[in-house]
Amino acid sequence: MSDPRTPFSRPRPIPTHLITGFLGVGKTTAIRRLLERRPKDERWAVLVNEFGEVGVDAELLADGEVAVRQVAGGCLCCVASQAFTVGLNHIIRRERPQRILIEPTGLGHPAQVIETLTGPLYASILELRASITLMDARHLASIRHRAHQTWRDQIHLGDVLVANKADLYSDRDREAFFEFARAMDPPKLRTALVAHGDLDLAWLELPLSAARRALFPEAHAFLTAHRLQTSESVDAQPLETDRPEWWTAESRGEGHFGRSWRFGPAVQFDSIRLDEVLRRHAWDRVKGVVATPTGWVSINRVAGVGGLEPHPGAAEGRLEIIHHRPLDGEAIDRQLLGARRPIDP
Repeated sequence: MSDPRTPFSRPRPIPTHLITGFLGVGKTTAIRRLLERRPKDERWAVLVNEFGEVGVDAELLADGEVAVRQVAGGCLCCVASQAFTVGLNHIIRRERPQRILIEPTGLGHPAQVIETLTGPLYASILELRASITLMDARHLASIRHRAHQTWRDQIHLGDVLVANKADLYSDRDREAFFEFARAMDPPKLRTALVAHGDLDLAWLELPLSAARRALFPEAHAFLTAHRLQTSESVDAQPLETDRPEWWTAESRGEGHFGRSWRFGPAVQFDSIRLDEVLRRHAWDRVKGVVATPTGWVSINRVAGVGGLEPHPGAAEGRLEIIHHRPLDGEAIDRQLLGARRPIDP
């Protein structure tokens, strides 16, 4: 039996693209926009990683025509060994894609992924092109973001720098972004303002720059050595022994705390009560796919902004919350249970 970590050989390298950016900048939305506009005669695939233990982005990206594989429970930027390569090799072998998009977690340092994709293992298999980094220009006024080494290295290592959510910016935000981008050394191949993740397909043809180096290689080394602590410090267990359909886990790393839920297919939420629960808090990031009596909905909230949207459905419900302060998991569980629709007798 062949080693699943060893990719197969192919005559023409597959164009591969890294879409990076911090929590909540709109990476998943941007990838969805790219998938909507891909040439219909091309086979594309997506490898997505998430900080939490259950993974939601694969459900948000699924469209039935593009293969999406998920690496949950940590950061593929720092576990870019077996978990990453097995997932990537599965896509290469099984899907035989003509283009691959990779979305690391918003808390991931991209240096290790770049090293792996450009190293000898994939030298004749993949062609890593320009790394596209999304950011929120409003974060330039945030001391917490500007002091975060991973936030800064994500931006520094990007070949294309895109300020997403431009429709929400003030003139000062726009000016601050372009001033910030002009100071980048080495300079970016492209710098742009976009709204709703509207990336230009032509950027996928830009080459990777070999001149970029991490500003904080010690941060990269720490993540590589400690695996973001996620795989070593996860508390995963059913909430109650008589509720096996309600599973929850915790994760932490890079100064952030996460709580994840997986709900059985019978678990439904009252959409009004669930929305009320979510609006009580301004958590950094909330995303999920859950069932309601009127159908499935997706949840996509950033810093307390965002609501519930219709979703085509999933095999099970999933929810993830990430915040830069510790989460009171038991209190959140009680609030979610209060938003659950009672099971009919």
